[in-house]
Parts: sequence; C-alpha cells; structure tokens
Amino acid sequence: YFIQSNLSQDKMSNRGPAYGLSKEVQDKIESQYSEELEGQCRDWIAAVTGEGFPDNGTFHDALKDGTLLCRVMNKLVPGSVPKVHKSKLAFMAMENIGFFLGAANEHLGVKREELFQTVDLYEKGNMTQVLWGITAVARYARKLNKDVPPLGPDLATENVRNFDEETMKKGNSIVGMQAGGFKGANQEGMTFGRPRAL
Repeated sequence: YFIQSNLSQDKMSNRGPAYGLSKEVQDKIESQYSEELEGQCRDWIAAVTGEGFPDNGTFHDALKDGTLLCRVMNKLVPGSVPKVHKSKLAFMAMENIGFFLGAANEHLGVKREELFQTVDLYEKGNMTQVLWGITAVARYARKLNKDVPPLGPDLATENVRNFDEETMKKGNSIVGMQAGGFKGANQEGMTFGRPRAL
C-alpha cells in the first residue's frame, strides 16, 4: 500500500518551512528574481523553438518537466538530446532537466557554475538561478551561431596579447605601485614614539 503524503505540487521532497538563516537566504534569493528577465527568457525560448511559450500556468510550470528545455537544446544543437521523456513522473522530468544541463555543458561549453541544478527548477528552489542559467545558454549558443536570437549581452571574447622578448624585459624593470612606490612618497619624517613639539 502507498501512503499518500500531503506535499504541495511544487515540492517533491518533504521540507518544512525555512526559519532563521535559511529563511534569510531563501528570501534574498527570491528578492533577486526578475519578472523582466523572466519575460525575456519566455520570448527567447519562443523565438528559438518557433512555438509560442505556453500560456497556461507559470514559467516554472512550463519548464518543470524539462521537455521544453530539451526542445530548445535540440533546436540550438540538433540531436544533442536524443531521448526526451514525455512522462510527467518526477524522476523522468528531472532526467529531462539533467539532459538539458548536460547538453548545455557538453555541446555549448556552458560552465556548470553558470547553470542551475536540477532541483533549482524541479522543486522551484532557486528560479533566479534558472533564469541566469537560461541566459548563459543563450550567450554560449550565440557565440557558436550568431543566428541564435540574443538574450542579454553576448559572451566576451578572449583578447590574447603576445609581447616580444624586448617588451617583456622592459616590464621586468618597472616597479608596480603595490611594491611600495607611490610617486616618490615615502615614510621620511614619520617616527614612532617621538614627542610632539609644542
């Protein structure tokens, strides 16, 4: 027999309300959530997939099962998510989210630190990080293909400088400002314990 718990639809694990420091941290995370960025992410997802963003439910509801994110990834990099579960079962939905995150890292080169964790989306634990993760995917996708619609600023490009040997030697003779020189200023006249002259 299965005992049915009275957990809310948004939470998968049995977590009680946050108190103290945990509550402060959760409040700070939630205060950083941007409705404007959510709208931009909705528009970007709709532009990439060529479909309208689902109107029924919240942003979280539309992304929670991971299928929409997998469609986005397959549009950005065809075949990058070969298997997408259509089931709404928790472990299959979380696996879909994992497929998206893995493909973003492997095929687009998005650093794991810039993405979100599966539970951030599935359990609605940190939707701010989900928004930031989607913008990171957009930046890296646009770096590989300028035809991808923009979402936020483009990814910065590396600016490598190659100096010849003579220039490198000149640099060795320069004393940096942190090494103690400050335009001729020094500690002359500063003594410790000297009586004040009246």
